[in-house]
Amino acid sequence: MLRTAAMREWVSRMWGTLRENRSDSDLSDELRSHLDLAEEAARRRGTAPDVAARATRLQIGGAAQTMDALRDQRGLPWLDDVARDLRYAVRMMSRNPGFTSVAVLALALGIGANTAVFTAYKAMVLRPLDGRDPGAMVNLALMRQSGAADFTFSYPDYQAYRDAIHSFSGLIAFLPEHMTLSDVGGTVSQRTSTRESGLGRLGLLSSGASNAEFASVFVVSENYFHVLGVAAVQGRTFESIGTSELLASPSVLISENCWQRRFEGNPAVLGQTIRLNGAAVTIVGITPRDFVGTGVAVPDFWLPLTLEPLVHADDNWLRDRENQRCRLFGRLASSASISEAQAEMTVVADRVRSLHDPRSESAKPATVLAWPGSPFPLPLTQYRGLTLTILLIMAAAAMVLVVACANVASLQLARARSRQSELLTRLSLGASRQRLIRQLLTESALLGLLAGVVALFFAWAFLRVAVTAFAGALPAGEGALVFHVTPDLAVFAYVFATSLGAGVLFGLAPALESSRSAISSRTSTSPAGSRRLQDILVGAQVSLSMVLLIAGSLLIRSAIHSLKMDPGYDSRHVVDLDVRFPEAAKYTAEHRTALVRELRTRLAELPGVAAVTIARPPAANIVRTAAVSIGEEQSSRRDVHALLYYAWVEDNYFQALSIPLLLGRTFRVGGGQPEPALILSESAATLLWPGQNAVGRSVRLAAVDERAHKTSDLVPDGPTYEVIGVARDTRGVEFDGSGSKQVYLPLPSDRMQPRPILIRTQSDPAELLRAIDPAIASVDPALMASASTLEDMLRQSAPFIVSSLAAAVASAVGLLGLLLALMGIYGTVSYIVVMRTREVGIRMALGAQRREILGLVLRESTRPVIAGVLLGMVLAVGASYLLRGFLFGLNTVDGVSFVGVSLLFLVVALLAAYPPSRRATRVDPMVALRYE
Repeated sequence: MLRTAAMREWVSRMWGTLRENRSDSDLSDELRSHLDLAEEAARRRGTAPDVAARATRLQIGGAAQTMDALRDQRGLPWLDDVARDLRYAVRMMSRNPGFTSVAVLALALGIGANTAVFTAYKAMVLRPLDGRDPGAMVNLALMRQSGAADFTFSYPDYQAYRDAIHSFSGLIAFLPEHMTLSDVGGTVSQRTSTRESGLGRLGLLSSGASNAEFASVFVVSENYFHVLGVAAVQGRTFESIGTSELLASPSVLISENCWQRRFEGNPAVLGQTIRLNGAAVTIVGITPRDFVGTGVAVPDFWLPLTLEPLVHADDNWLRDRENQRCRLFGRLASSASISEAQAEMTVVADRVRSLHDPRSESAKPATVLAWPGSPFPLPLTQYRGLTLTILLIMAAAAMVLVVACANVASLQLARARSRQSELLTRLSLGASRQRLIRQLLTESALLGLLAGVVALFFAWAFLRVAVTAFAGALPAGEGALVFHVTPDLAVFAYVFATSLGAGVLFGLAPALESSRSAISSRTSTSPAGSRRLQDILVGAQVSLSMVLLIAGSLLIRSAIHSLKMDPGYDSRHVVDLDVRFPEAAKYTAEHRTALVRELRTRLAELPGVAAVTIARPPAANIVRTAAVSIGEEQSSRRDVHALLYYAWVEDNYFQALSIPLLLGRTFRVGGGQPEPALILSESAATLLWPGQNAVGRSVRLAAVDERAHKTSDLVPDGPTYEVIGVARDTRGVEFDGSGSKQVYLPLPSDRMQPRPILIRTQSDPAELLRAIDPAIASVDPALMASASTLEDMLRQSAPFIVSSLAAAVASAVGLLGLLLALMGIYGTVSYIVVMRTREVGIRMALGAQRREILGLVLRESTRPVIAGVLLGMVLAVGASYLLRGFLFGLNTVDGVSFVGVSLLFLVVALLAAYPPSRRATRVDPMVALRYE
């Protein structure tokens, strides 16, 4: 009852506040009636009319005060105060459109940067699976005791989990692949689509891509669309087709994106037969536009798992328990939780691992991981590099917002000096300091909210353009990336909170200082305390902007340095040729080896070819690691002298890539198995035998990372190897230089596949790239190949692309911070000059020269800038330490970046302060003495 009564009173007060005009009229009539009755009663008691009227008004304490008290009882006084403060704030902002526009623009830049980062983070990292009720979907993976994460499962394992776990209403399997596409009415080769894509035009994709057409294919379990709750827009999905029917009449679904792009929306596509990896399949349905399911890009086609043996010409594909390639996703039953599903899967996982080969990693104990559905194959906590990158980007965006807030706070503080008369008048009329602070904070909060509206619009427009451009930059066969950047409730809430918080942040210090100054005294020159606060704000802007600019400079120099450094081998004249064989039964291992030998002979006969060898290029040799033990010791993880990368190479590998042997010899060519010998890189030899000759020493190797090996892969376990040579270091793609520590092992002649062919030419590599296709066609027209120079491969490797993108982002953010800081310096100096007009006039009347006035204003303007530059350099040292993993060939404290950016900032700051300082020298002393 008490709660109901309180609610009724609150509603009544709210209604009274909303009906303010009508309520005031009713109160006025009621008060007038009360006064008339009281006055009439006094006259009846014999009081004179004028005395009775005065006594009655004195009795109620004044009509205005009584009206305020009655209004407070009927309404919500705090809401009335807020409304009045907002109306006054709007009037003040409309009276100063220049200041309002600059403040809103500066804040919008800071808030917009943070909004764009948050929206992108939500769209890329926090994105759920695409389907009905995505919150009920769960990702599944296994974490082995060794620390290895298994997020892929075999088809027999999938069946075991699907049939045994009841906490899921459905369990699906998913496998992304690239397959050759044919019989679609012409061929758009991967080479053509790569060349015509945006990234291809920028040189970020290999110009020598494959001569065949590839399609992005999602291979999924037959219940995939049913569990995700998605229906075909035309045709039907796999769950309506029985397994026997799928085997008898192989079927696929096509995405609406591919249907429109490749078939121009032709309705006759349903029932059309195409070929994937040479296998004939019929299109039976079309999935909705931009439907990505359990991925991040829209595939061209969806293929049922049942048909995997068909497209790979491998009848054992679905029965091989060690063929772990599928990711698993489950939909929770209505009454189940993630923890219950995880516990149930743990029981099944213990039973399933006993069915695996005891020698495989899958037979070892594991912990089940289950987390809310996401396209990422592992929980985000497992991606330490990604987490650090996200934190750095968010920190940079937050720094831009702080710079913007300091910018507007400095402008607010300078502007507040021109409002001293207004504030003093309000104090004289009875306003308290708290009332002044509330009014000034209301104005600041309104500025922040207006800036938030502008920032939201521009951030959304920028992200839409960026997403559209990036999605169109990928080759057609890579699928269509989909990121939903349209603002939702979470984005609106984030922008509102950020805008309101920014308004309070930049408005609090000026409000406190302005109210204090108004109470203490009135001066025509700025108080020392106010100047100190303004200097602190300018210095904060400069220091944070310096950190952003130095970070951007470091990353830019790192990206340039990484491309100019000597890789240790001839990267410009060596071409990497990857050959892909059709999925047909006739292409046995023996037949593939024979084709590679014949192709190698044809390539060696091409004009300008100096050498041909078979091996992975140096930039790809950092995939597999081996534990190295010295002498006759058995290498193991517990007793090793080093962990080194290893690669299998032919005897002419070093000559083909122009890698000099510093000591010893290369491998001997002979029949049968190669000799048990190896060659070390210079840094690896120094690590194992510092200051000694490594040639003639013995080592034993043991493969360390089982996840990087397949059952058919060559592994270095076994015999004792003799070190027969030491080669010069080559540079890998790792920024820490660990890729240079290499072990080279002799490649057996019967294990050349699936390694690429490396071709060194003495002429222009472009001529060799054009001659490769005819050579391949002369061997077997069905072969597919992609080729690129080793220099292109190095430039297009993931670490270097990430470094370049990081440099671009950091530079853009740094320039934004610089722009904001310069706006703050210019605006602050302009206001200081206006407020010190009288002082400048007095100085000039007393004989001060214009150059002295100019020097005075510039010195006072640049003093906080210099302090901010020094503080920024100190903070940048810490920032560069955090970025050390992204820097290639640079010291943490790079003199060029630190000194260059500092000088640039000082010069630009002086240029920003000069125009308003110059205006100070043009003040007429007579006008200045009459100022105010």
